[in-house]
Amino acid sequence: MSLSEIIKYVKGNEKTLVVFNPPATSTLVSDLGDYFTTQNVRVTSQRTDSGEPEGVVVLKLGEEVLSAVPVEQLQELLAGGALRETGVGIDDTDYHEILQHLKETTFTSYDKSRMIAISHEIEDRALRVDGGRLYAGFQLPTKLNNQGKRYGRLAERAIDIHTFAVPDGPAVDIAGLTHHAIAAAEIEQSWFVIFDGNGDDRYKTALLATEQSPNQFYGFWTDDPGIVDRIGDYLDSTYVKLSP
Repeated sequence: MSLSEIIKYVKGNEKTLVVFNPPATSTLVSDLGDYFTTQNVRVTSQRTDSGEPEGVVVLKLGEEVLSAVPVEQLQELLAGGALRETGVGIDDTDYHEILQHLKETTFTSYDKSRMIAISHEIEDRALRVDGGRLYAGFQLPTKLNNQGKRYGRLAERAIDIHTFAVPDGPAVDIAGLTHHAIAAAEIEQSWFVIFDGNGDDRYKTALLATEQSPNQFYGFWTDDPGIVDRIGDYLDSTYVKLSP
């Protein structure tokens, strides 16, 4: 499984949010669609002959029902916000029953500035944990060298850092980290930062995206520990363990 196939796999696990029997004049479906536009969820409506259930929203993964909540709860959500301050992901403090299933993966297009902001958030989490393994794909060595001071500080901590770029450009010379010069198209095309949480699922997080056009990326940011582990395992088996 390649990095692009992991993106396709995650996208393929899209959830469905079903609003049952909404009033004809209701804009709830479109409003929820706009609200969850960056989450890996499709919002739809369903009408039944009996008109029941009414005022209920159901979240499904395939045929599995993950959660069911009253319409009023999501109307409160729309009115009150609950997006992370960074604009990516969801704070489920007040809406745990349904948002726990939606918060874990944000799937969207990102520009360079958003990619940098998310990357820094993941790196900062690694600093706070002060342990574990951090994987970072920079595409080109010049991009890593431009972050030399930041990664030099990260490397001073108890974090096992593995960086990746194609061998095209100046050498990478940052003490305390392991750099992998990989002549592979997916390394040149992918921007990723993955933190294994030092083995604690609560702190695992990953950003993985491919460059679709100059400085425009498509992919996801996730706190789903299973997906984080999948990416880390792939990088380990494909590149890290094969490096001299």
